[in-house]
Amino acid sequence: MKALRNIGRVFTPGQPVLSGVDLLIDGERIAAVVPAGTGRDVDDSFDCRGALLTPGLIDAHTHPVYAAPRLEEVARRAAGASYSEIASLGGGINATVASTRVTPVQTLREEARSRFSKWLQQGTTTLEAKTGYWLNQSGEIEAVRLLAGLSSDPRLPRLAVTFLGAHELPAEFRHDRDSFVRAVQLWCPEAAAAGARFCDVFCDQGAFSVEEARSILLAGRRAGLGLRIHADEIALTGGSLLAAELDAASADHLLRIADAEIAALARSNCAATLCPVTALNMGRLPPARALIDSGVPVALGTDHNPGTSGTTSMSLIVYLAVSDFKMTVEEGLTAATWGGARSLCLEDRGRIEAGMLADLVMWDADHEGAFAWEPGLGAIAVWRGGQLVNDCS
Repeated sequence: MKALRNIGRVFTPGQPVLSGVDLLIDGERIAAVVPAGTGRDVDDSFDCRGALLTPGLIDAHTHPVYAAPRLEEVARRAAGASYSEIASLGGGINATVASTRVTPVQTLREEARSRFSKWLQQGTTTLEAKTGYWLNQSGEIEAVRLLAGLSSDPRLPRLAVTFLGAHELPAEFRHDRDSFVRAVQLWCPEAAAAGARFCDVFCDQGAFSVEEARSILLAGRRAGLGLRIHADEIALTGGSLLAAELDAASADHLLRIADAEIAALARSNCAATLCPVTALNMGRLPPARALIDSGVPVALGTDHNPGTSGTTSMSLIVYLAVSDFKMTVEEGLTAATWGGARSLCLEDRGRIEAGMLADLVMWDADHEGAFAWEPGLGAIAVWRGGQLVNDCS
């Protein structure tokens, strides 16, 4: 049994902030939260020195396996070029597909491992990780295997692997959309067998239609995969309504939705995963306040990808959710912990209570208000399954 002692404040979603308590850990799980100094049969103690303790943060939307960031394209976007303009000039997702396909898998694995280490050091103990930069059968399945293999490494965050074979129409299928949509459907069982937990589709203007997305997602469901969807980011095309119809685990981005879409999500079991960095890059914010007030579970994601978001810091994402989405600190932290767990259908993390995984973070602060004061607040200790994996204290 281990004990975390001298904790300043314990934040856990849905409960009052606690002080004057110790946290007991038995193996990988939280054993109990007890009054300070009352824990017995403790083999090891860690002095938190009055710091804030939260559940490990959960990043519910990432694209972490790719050859290189598209920095020239980022600069063009900053100068005013639109998403569609960049894609028409050969940029965008297919540019990353071209470079990723010719990069050795071992190189991609090591670069992904390095990125995942940064997530963990910054307090993210679970993240969703998508494929989507091969857009062919062999590459997409290999990407699932790569991510599934890394997910078992105790020195990295836990990974929820998402098969995103329908991220974009690849260049070789430009004149045969139907064949590609049928192909992705056929890849779903192999993706599930290789270790994917979810199937995702980019359903939006310039990507896949609602009917195309429906056919792929239903194939994913038949293969035993949970459903996620990039929805209504570039235009209001019906992706969020499809997510509600299919009772998907999550509809992501949602920059263009309005009252009808919010009401449909509220009637379903679908979470809304919002990505502040991408929203700011797109110049349009999602209706976070309306989603929360309507009872839709909200999660947050970095949307780490090679074109629009290079961050691996979920504490930065919480800061942006508070400052730009006008969420309270409590709502932002809840979305980055229990909301992320809800989005990923994981019931064993995201809160600090007996029986939950001991995925925990001690922050360089004595109050959760620091998340709204310091962009990218630093983690000074991180536990994954009760094991101290980062100690900067």
